[in-house]
Amino acid sequence: MAVYPYRFEPIYKEKIWGGRSLERLFGRGLPAGASIGESWELADLPEGESVVANGPDAGKTVHALLAEKGGEILGPARALPDGRFPLLLKLLDASDILSLQVHPDERAVAELGPPAALKTECWYVLASREGYILKGVREGVTVEDLREALAAGDDPDVLAGLLRRYDVKAGDFHYLPAGTLHALGAGVVVAEIQTPSDTTYRLSDWGRGRQVHLEQALRCIRPKLSCDPPGAAGDVLLRTPYFDVSRLRLPPGRKALAGGAFRAWMVLGGAGVVADASGGPAAELSAGDTVALPAGTGAPVLDVADEMRCLEITLPA
Repeated sequence: MAVYPYRFEPIYKEKIWGGRSLERLFGRGLPAGASIGESWELADLPEGESVVANGPDAGKTVHALLAEKGGEILGPARALPDGRFPLLLKLLDASDILSLQVHPDERAVAELGPPAALKTECWYVLASREGYILKGVREGVTVEDLREALAAGDDPDVLAGLLRRYDVKAGDFHYLPAGTLHALGAGVVVAEIQTPSDTTYRLSDWGRGRQVHLEQALRCIRPKLSCDPPGAAGDVLLRTPYFDVSRLRLPPGRKALAGGAFRAWMVLGGAGVVADASGGPAAELSAGDTVALPAGTGAPVLDVADEMRCLEITLPA
């Protein structure tokens, strides 16, 4: 069976900081009464494997799909050494602030050992109700300064005062390379593009009582790390060794798409249908949807009914 544009069933994750904004913004049918913090849109981890929602491959996990049709899916890109998909795409809804956390880079992974895995990510702000993020430490702040602040009592105001704060609005983009101390603030909904890892070390949970990982977090933090997005120019938001992110505007009408390389779209607005021009299975798209466009799709065509705005995520060869 040939490959085609794939939609996946969302994997909802209840979080103490989550809410119901995905229901309000995108009409999602969320689990009743649950505070949903994350919707995993495309995932291939032991903690969650996406399942195809459309066409003849419906019901297969993305992991099984890669095992069966890897080259047709990824083209010149490569799966991870364990055969898993090399991206993790999410929507995050922060009704309360997330923990102050950090993810390991390659050096920290080597020092900490399994199950630590590299996690570099970025956030595109979908909605903000006077929200903010904390990203990186202020000039001159050291790891020892953070340790001393925590030893003095985990005062949220003291900790936050050591960090850079950014007030955010819809359309803002932030790069968080591995090693960046950060927290997503209350009132913010983001699309998150990241390497496929769920390794998170909490430096503080702002007094909420969940487990923190002080020593692991302090070993991961890189105080002098730049968060300027490499390769950014025009509609290209970011280029990394793991994935690239661009912003697209697609006017109404029919558009033939180039094949031969994998891409994923996270739809920010508008509506359309993407399919193989030969008459293969189609994927309908509207705001909040994610679609994977395999490299081997024969002649992909997009029919746009209402101008579409998307994040396009591609993989390096």
